[in-house]
Amino acid sequence: MSRLPIPLGNWGVIRTKRMTPHSWRARAYYRDMDGALRLVEARGPSSTAAQRNIQVKLKERQTPRYGVVSAKDRVNTLIDVFLVEMEASDKADRTKDKYSYCVKKYIKPALGSVRISEVTSGVVDHFIRTLVSDVGSSTARSCGAVLSWMFKVALRHDAVTVNPVVGVSIPKNSTAKPKALDMTQYQDLRRKLIAWEQAPALGRPRMQELHEIADFLVGTGLRPGELLALHWEDIDLESDPPTVSISATVIRTTSGGVRIQDHPKSRHGVRRLTLPAFLVVELRKRLVRQENASSPNPIDLVFPSSTGTLIDANNVGKVWRKAADSIGYDWVTFRTLRKSNATVIARSMGAEAAAYQLGHSKIAMTQEHYIEEYKEALDTRAALDGFASPLAIEAKKPLQAQPEASESDAEE
Repeated sequence: MSRLPIPLGNWGVIRTKRMTPHSWRARAYYRDMDGALRLVEARGPSSTAAQRNIQVKLKERQTPRYGVVSAKDRVNTLIDVFLVEMEASDKADRTKDKYSYCVKKYIKPALGSVRISEVTSGVVDHFIRTLVSDVGSSTARSCGAVLSWMFKVALRHDAVTVNPVVGVSIPKNSTAKPKALDMTQYQDLRRKLIAWEQAPALGRPRMQELHEIADFLVGTGLRPGELLALHWEDIDLESDPPTVSISATVIRTTSGGVRIQDHPKSRHGVRRLTLPAFLVVELRKRLVRQENASSPNPIDLVFPSSTGTLIDANNVGKVWRKAADSIGYDWVTFRTLRKSNATVIARSMGAEAAAYQLGHSKIAMTQEHYIEEYKEALDTRAALDGFASPLAIEAKKPLQAQPEASESDAEE
């Protein structure tokens, strides 16, 4: 009967031999992942030391023909391989920029010099906990996602046997319940916003289109980047009903500029929405105003800058925060306007319609983060009264007046 072969990734008997008075050699055959047996050798000042050294080499052994990275390589080498793979992936450009920033700012300084084999779940857990205390849970979760992807790459190259990020608890962001504007609040905000725009200010004049941007966001539920990427060809004011098509967004580049990304945040962000009547009126006025203006608009943007270029959503957000603080609505952000849009639609058409309006893939996310809870108690009496018992129903009936006693009855 033939002997069973050495299993893949394992080694045979370790044999030692004294080579000099102060040197011992240890040898063993290792069966690589390509099935070939290869002789591995290590030395030490004693037989025990030689055996210990060869065991370390055997554990770190990798198939020469495959893995680009090995267990003995440093995390910096893994980072280089990961970044190449990430750039070739179909991740959104904004996600790639964020992950690259996490690598450069946090992961490389903290773990870059550590060997891949030394990165255990404990090392990752310590790194994540440090980030939570230093910069917050949001950044820690992003770095955790990057590390998980990096060690999936290492796993495919046989540099690790398990992903050390698996099982590490990454704290979730604490999120408050969604808070939206009602119709009365928005009208009050809008009046105060226009007054703020028209008030005299020192230095550069204030942005005069902030209320129109707010109208479009609350009327459509778009993300600011989606709004600022709109061209007039995306809007059909003559159809019935008038519509707007969303297929792109404005993003910041790593160099600090802005550009149009040819797809929204996710594939569910590609959608076609109807425009409410008040927005149609505003857009017609805006179109006429742009046609008669001397300001350039070479790429036919709906909301161009004063020089006809793309507007940075971050810059508009800074102006918004300044204005909102000044008019007493410091809790209102552009996302609040999206929440207001989603809440109104959910009340009348359901959460599924609200999720489509916002470009979400999961209705649960829309319900949890964008639809405000009912402020008033729902009147469910008519729906629930059917559970009442017959006695309870009788008890609800008004008491009938008793007939008055006649004089004859009284005499008797």
